[in-house]
Amino acid sequence: MARALKFLAVFVLATIVTFGGILGWNWKSFSIFLDNRQAFMEGNEWVTKTHSLRGMSEYIAQNPQNVSLASVVISKPDSSIYFMEDTPRAMGTTINFFTLVAYADLISAGEKDPDQMIRWSEITPYQLPDVDESLHSQSYRVAEEYGWIDDEHISLDNALHLLAEYNDLALADYLWWQIDNEYWSGLQERIGVENTDMPLPYSGLYIAISPGLQNSTTDEILQQWDGAGADMFREHVRNQSNRYAVEGNDRDNIRDYMTSNRLGNTFMEERDALDLFPKTTAQEMVQILEQLYNDELINDEVSQQVRSWMNWPMERQQGITNDFRDYGAIYDNRMGLLNGIDFGTSAYTGDRTVQVVLFDQLPIGLWFHMSSGHMHQDFLQRLLFDPAMIDQMNLAIRRYHTSDDESQE
Repeated sequence: MARALKFLAVFVLATIVTFGGILGWNWKSFSIFLDNRQAFMEGNEWVTKTHSLRGMSEYIAQNPQNVSLASVVISKPDSSIYFMEDTPRAMGTTINFFTLVAYADLISAGEKDPDQMIRWSEITPYQLPDVDESLHSQSYRVAEEYGWIDDEHISLDNALHLLAEYNDLALADYLWWQIDNEYWSGLQERIGVENTDMPLPYSGLYIAISPGLQNSTTDEILQQWDGAGADMFREHVRNQSNRYAVEGNDRDNIRDYMTSNRLGNTFMEERDALDLFPKTTAQEMVQILEQLYNDELINDEVSQQVRSWMNWPMERQQGITNDFRDYGAIYDNRMGLLNGIDFGTSAYTGDRTVQVVLFDQLPIGLWFHMSSGHMHQDFLQRLLFDPAMIDQMNLAIRRYHTSDDESQE
């Protein structure tokens, strides 16, 4: 009996030590799960339904508060698909499109040199702890694999290729800071957009929505900037990024806080705060893409240069040449947000199509499901070349409009 009790005591102690060690090493992840256990249940009723792209089309049509869509066949405008196209939604990193446009414009004007070499160590300081940090490391590894890193330097041209494919936040910030602040308002006027914001540094955006770093709750941050002018918020974000980019106490304090707490908010609070990120409408964005595909965005040289940077799927995605003669895209995937802009020529019909899909404020549980399978990417590609997907999307939208009309009677 004593031997059995002794064995049991040793077993229990070993179990406690083992479990405690595992929990200790992973306490940060475990505490994040505990803080967000309610969020993981959000939207679960749609998880099984959206395993198919048909289910995806039904989700879109039944949840207009979360989705905007525009798909335009350039030579057949009557075939266009629109859904909530005039609703402003956060762009996330699809806004890097305008960074590409800016650099193509400045290269065309002779103000930037595509062969200029950038030291990678000048890019890394813009990276925030635990905010897409692994993606920054992956971007460097991929650049090495592509042969783009030479003595810890990368050319501007290859950096822009990398930005289009990986949306590295630190790289985007570095490139943003190399352009005069006044340039962005000028670009906005030149391309004729009214409902589309220009890029801001991601480091500043994330610091600006961090409750711990702003000494405010998420609700207070949203209320503070909801009624403020766009120029005032842009200046605030620029200042927050500058606090982090410059060596000193502010940078050290921000890094220490984020290393321990990340942003200091829950998944739902982070999702809600992304509403402060720069916005566009699917209608306006698809018009810009149409100009791009017709070589009319600023000029033909700029348009062709931007398309070349966005053409990465034709080289990187296996089997894509079976369905497309030409294809380019920028995708984004962050908390509660799944976006994509693309253009392509169908290998089956020869139709040239430009598209925008903006999912924002998604239920967290559903977002995890959709983002893990990159469902927005598959959806956009299928919508470009697959007649069955196109018919299904049109049917789902017609059903939405029919039910909406009936509810108003």
